[in-house]
Amino acid sequence: MSARRRPGFTLIELLTVIAIIGVLAAVLFPAIGGIRKKARQASAQTAFTQWAGGITRYKQVYGFYPNIGTTYVTTADTLHRLETAATNKNFVQALSGRSPNGVALTPADRKRLNRTGEEFCAFGLEDFEVADGGLTADTMLVDRFTNRNIRVIFDTDGNSILRNISVPAGSTSIPEEIRGISTAAGIPARVIIYTTDLGSDHANADGSLGKDDFAQVIAIQ
Repeated sequence: MSARRRPGFTLIELLTVIAIIGVLAAVLFPAIGGIRKKARQASAQTAFTQWAGGITRYKQVYGFYPNIGTTYVTTADTLHRLETAATNKNFVQALSGRSPNGVALTPADRKRLNRTGEEFCAFGLEDFEVADGGLTADTMLVDRFTNRNIRVIFDTDGNSILRNISVPAGSTSIPEEIRGISTAAGIPARVIIYTTDLGSDHANADGSLGKDDFAQVIAIQ
């Protein structure tokens, strides 16, 4: 009587299956990572577009752009850096009528930033760099790649062209699609919000993140 073969895999068969799984993983993981990055980029662009729409509505209501910097200039276009804590807080308060932690504006802040306390834009939890203690009055805005270095440009000279914008100190680039804003000719726009993965603009408080962890995001109105 011949011996009955036990059901199961031989060692060679198991090694073959493991090798096939390894090859498939090597092929699929980069593709999945690229899909996730594109999804984050699209989500960030949607958020930036909503912010830009809020700025436009603010201008329509009050007749001027929110004064989120140190001074309000009407003789040139202005670029604001949201990684600056005071500018970040002013931006959120001006557009939402509240601080990042949801607290209503004081009378002094309403007079300075949003007189009626109107919500021109709603910020979600995913828009903020949330620490373990939750949102505070000084929580920073970030894009979907956790990049704080968000640039906001206003057409404060009122000619519907953004031009002569200087690259912020400490960064080296403007995304190619909007590089014309640094020239005298400029580009037709009233509001631009952007982040970039070029040069040192992808720097972040988290030193473990590198250039490949970011993507450029642009919203133009």
